[in-house]
Amino acid sequence: MLAAVCLTSALLTCGCGQRRFANENDALRAKVLELETELAGLKKRNAELEAELAAAAGKDHALPEEITANIPQVTGIAISRLSHLRDADEDGTPDTLIVYVNPTDGLGRFVQLAGRLSVHAALLPTDDEPRTIARLALSPGEVRAAYRSGITGTHYTIEAPVSLPEDAGAFAECDVRITYEDGRSSQRLEAHRAIKLR
Repeated sequence: MLAAVCLTSALLTCGCGQRRFANENDALRAKVLELETELAGLKKRNAELEAELAAAAGKDHALPEEITANIPQVTGIAISRLSHLRDADEDGTPDTLIVYVNPTDGLGRFVQLAGRLSVHAALLPTDDEPRTIARLALSPGEVRAAYRSGITGTHYTIEAPVSLPEDAGAFAECDVRITYEDGRSSQRLEAHRAIKLR
């Protein structure tokens, strides 16, 4: 009887140890995956920085005209019709402006942004000055982070907090305007769209 109790106790202890070992292995696997993902990101960023250094070092040498003529440049910018106001806390009042930005090059194709972007949304009374309900300015890094590509297409998603006045119910829509300043050419592009308040 004593032998049976000792054997059962040993098996239970062994089982607990295996369970703990499995959990530790899972944690280690998760950590390895996290580190591998971080390493892959650092390698990509390093390659990008090396390319930038190579480009900077070669600035003294003019690029061939054929190359220069075919470097995509932002020539147009638009606000997608899918842009909208969202009620994130579901209290019945919109509190976030979601703006989908579509930049294009001279061939009408999507091109990435490298510059500053600002968003301004306002109510437009017929007999008074515009009333700002949202305003946001993004640095080049923040613009880059707003890049999205998926089943809904490629675009930039900008989210700006909204503050509506008490009489906002008198308005059906707001006017949203974006301004982009290209970091390479200093060219300024603007676009605007009316977006329904509800």
